Amino acid sequence: MADAGLLIDLLLILSIAFLLGAALQRLGQPVILGYVVAGLVLGPGLPGPVVDPVGVDLLANLGVTLLMFSLGVQFSFRDLFDLRRVVSVGGGVQIALTLMIGLVASYLFGFSFAESFLIGAVVTITSSTVALKILQLRGELNQPHAQATLGVSLAQDLAVIPIIALLPALSGGTEEEAAFSLLQSLGLAALVLGTLWLFGLRLVPWLLFKVARLGSRELFLVMIVLIAFGVAIFSELAGLSLAFGAFLAGVVVSESEFSHHVLGEITPLRDIFAIVFFASIGLLFDPTGLLDDWLLIGGLLLLIIVAKTLAAGLAIRLLGYPAITAATAAILLGQIGEFSFVLAGQGIDLDIIDDRVYNAILAGAIGSLLLSPFMLKLTGPFARLLDLIPEFGRARVDEELTEDPQEELEALRNHVIVAGYGRAGRELVRALQRRGFRFVVVDLDATVVRELRRRGISAIYGDIANEYVLEAAGIERARVFAVTVQDLISAQLSIRLALQHNESLDVIARAQSYEQIQRLDEAGATEVVQPAFEVGLEFVRHTLHRVGVSMQEIQAQVSSRRLDYYDTDRQDDDLP
Repeated sequence: MADAGLLIDLLLILSIAFLLGAALQRLGQPVILGYVVAGLVLGPGLPGPVVDPVGVDLLANLGVTLLMFSLGVQFSFRDLFDLRRVVSVGGGVQIALTLMIGLVASYLFGFSFAESFLIGAVVTITSSTVALKILQLRGELNQPHAQATLGVSLAQDLAVIPIIALLPALSGGTEEEAAFSLLQSLGLAALVLGTLWLFGLRLVPWLLFKVARLGSRELFLVMIVLIAFGVAIFSELAGLSLAFGAFLAGVVVSESEFSHHVLGEITPLRDIFAIVFFASIGLLFDPTGLLDDWLLIGGLLLLIIVAKTLAAGLAIRLLGYPAITAATAAILLGQIGEFSFVLAGQGIDLDIIDDRVYNAILAGAIGSLLLSPFMLKLTGPFARLLDLIPEFGRARVDEELTEDPQEELEALRNHVIVAGYGRAGRELVRALQRRGFRFVVVDLDATVVRELRRRGISAIYGDIANEYVLEAAGIERARVFAVTVQDLISAQLSIRLALQHNESLDVIARAQSYEQIQRLDEAGATEVVQPAFEVGLEFVRHTLHRVGVSMQEIQAQVSSRRLDYYDTDRQDDDLP
C-alpha cells in the first residue's frame, strides 16, 4: 500500500535522523546536521534503503509550513514594521552585492549571462528556515542578531518574486513579457499582503476566540492548522511562497491573546515534520557528480560562504549594528536552501541551466548547510574585521530594533503567577491587588482572559502545562507559583516545568484527595492545600469556639491536625 510505504519512509527518516542527531548532540554539534545526513544516507546515491522523494517532499512542505508559522507567532506586525530598515536597506544592499558578485564570478567562469544571473540569484537567497532553526536551538531568537537575520532573510524571500518574474525574459522571452510578468507578480503580492493585513487582524483573533470558548483543545489545534495551511496555500497560489505565507499567518496569530498557547500546541508537530524537511534536502542530492564537478561546487561554496557572508556583514554593519551582531547574523545567512531550489527548478524548466548545474547547486546548498553551524566559531575574527567599518546611527537602530513585544510582562520581577482564575484564583488576585503586589493570571478561558485584560490585569491565555505559556508569564523571574487548577496532570507537569526554569520558586497547589497531595508534593510543590480538609478545620474552629474552648487551644489543635494531615511521609489509615 502506498500509505504504508509513506509511513515506512517516515519511520526510516525519523529513526536514522534520531541516531545521527543523538550522536552529533553527544559530540556537541547541532542536531540539524544529523537530519541532513540522514537524507543523504536514504537517498538514491548511496547503497541501502531508499525512500520515495515525492512523498517525503509532501511531508517536508508540512515541516516548512509549521516551522515558519511558529516563527511568525513569535513576532508581530509591530516587529515587522520596526524591521523595515533592515528589510529595505540591509536586505537591499546584501541582495545587490551578492547578486553582482555571483553574476560576475559565474560569467568569468565561462557561463552565459542568463546562467550567471540565475547562479547569482540562487546564491543570494538564504534558507531562513535553517538560520532560524539554529537560532532556536541556541535559544537566541530574541537577540538582536536574530532580528537582523530575520530582516535580511525576509528581504530575500520578497526578492524571489521579481526574480522569478524576470527569468522568462532570460530564457528568450521579450522585454514586454518580462515587464508584464513582473508587474503581475508584484501586484498579486501586494494584494495578498493587503488582504492579510486588513482581514487577518480582525478575522483570525475572532475565530480563535470563538473556538477557544468551546473548551476543546483538539478543535483549537485543528483551527491553528487550518489557519497556517490555509494562508500558506493562498499565498502560494497568489505567487508568493508557501513558507512566506505560513510566516505571515503566524504573524497574524501573534496579534491575538492566544499566541503563547498556539506556539505550545503547534511545537510538537513542527519539530517532527521539520526533521523531514531537513532530511529532504539530503535526498535531492546525487553524490556521483561530486568528482566530475568538484571545481564548480567549490566555486559555489566560496560564493555562498565567503562572498555572501561578507556582503551580509557589510550590509548589517552599515545599518549601525555592533560588529559582533553583524558578524553573527551574516554567518547565519551564509547558506542557501529551499527558495534557492525553487529558483534552480525554474531555471531547469526554462532551459536556463542543465542538470549538471542543478546538481552542483544542490551540492553547494547541502555543503553550506552542513558548514553553517561550524562557521559560527569564526564569529569573533569576522567581528574584528567588521569593526573596521564605521557605524551609522547605532543608537537609533538599537533603540528601534530591540523593542520587546512582551515589554509589560518582561518587566515583572518577583511576581506571583496565578494559574487558574476560579474561586481560589479570584480570591488570591483580590488580595494581591489590595496590597499592590505584582502578578499575572494564566487561564484557559478566553472570555476570562479578555475581561481581565480589559480591566488592566495582566493575563495570558493558555495551558499552565505549556512551557511557552509559563515562559511568557515570566516563570524564571517569579517568586510564587499558585496552581489553583483542579486538573492533577496539568498541575504536576506545570510544577515540574516551573521548577526546571526557577529552582527557588515557591509553589502552592490544590489537591482533591490525600493521594493527590502526595503526588503534588513529589512534583515539587512547597505547599499543598486540600479544600475539603480546610473546610473541615473551619467547622472544627467554629464549633469548638461556640462550646467554650479557648481560641489558643483551638489554634493549637487545628495546627497539629494540619501538620499531621499534610505530612506525606506519614502512613495513617484514617486519612482520607
